[in-house]
Amino acid sequence: MNCETTITTVARVITAMALACAGGCANFSAIAPGDSAQSVADRVGKPATVWKNSDGSELWQYPQGYYATQTFIVTVDPDQRVREIHQALSEPYFSKVRPGMVRDDVYRLLGRPREIWNFGARDEEVWTWRYYGTTYMFFNVLFDRTQGAVRDVQRLEEVPPPSGGHRN
Repeated sequence: MNCETTITTVARVITAMALACAGGCANFSAIAPGDSAQSVADRVGKPATVWKNSDGSELWQYPQGYYATQTFIVTVDPDQRVREIHQALSEPYFSKVRPGMVRDDVYRLLGRPREIWNFGARDEEVWTWRYYGTTYMFFNVLFDRTQGAVRDVQRLEEVPPPSGGHRN
């Protein structure tokens, strides 16, 4: 394989990856209230988590991956029609997290955390989500491990490694 062929192959792979990524985003932007639950599943796949509500509606959660900054939540009415869709990793949803909330309530609100850290000496468990504000940020929810309730929240700016450096 010559250099020109290799460059062409790499360019095709990069283009295909970009189109696949753009297509995934477009699928969520095309979902609208009134769409059938089946059409949502056909467009974006099976949700990572489904929460059943007492009124018969469901919350379908679609976290976008470890390095991603979005988790889409689709509310499906009992008649299997979309009521709403929103991106949960944003300030309007972070501001709803309050001291005393339990783990399930936070999971239901924000979706699966990126990471969970345990700090035994502080009897604390920290859930982390990555999001984008004006820069890349982390939203942390600090739980009392024994009681399973929120103690506090933190917003921390992601600090990139020094240029030329690498993470081990």
